[in-house]
Amino acid sequence: STMPEILSAVLFDTIKEELPNNQYQAELKKVNGIVVYEVLKDGKPAGKWTMDLKSPPGDVYKGDPKNGVKPTVQVTIEDEVFVALAAGELDPVKAFMSGKVKAKGNIMLLQKLSNILKNVNAKAKM
Repeated sequence: STMPEILSAVLFDTIKEELPNNQYQAELKKVNGIVVYEVLKDGKPAGKWTMDLKSPPGDVYKGDPKNGVKPTVQVTIEDEVFVALAAGELDPVKAFMSGKVKAKGNIMLLQKLSNILKNVNAKAKM
């Protein structure tokens, strides 16, 4: 069986490429945490990404945080919901309240992340 294509992967790749840019470095300082995204396809785990926004210039990679570091916030999200959030079609707070986004840990960080996602969506070749 082939794994379903994960659209979010393009966004994570783009975030990784864009992180060194100045506008992101400013946002990174505001977030100052490690966010783990567990991406689902039809309710099943399809991929996991770590966004390390703690130490500049930051990093984005597949899998759990390196060196057994605990994430500041862990997010479980359907692939298309993540894409919709990045596209600005979905409000992060509403998505969380309606259960479309599940998160454990410091959920206030997700609000700060929305700026990073908006910038990335403009650059991502979706």
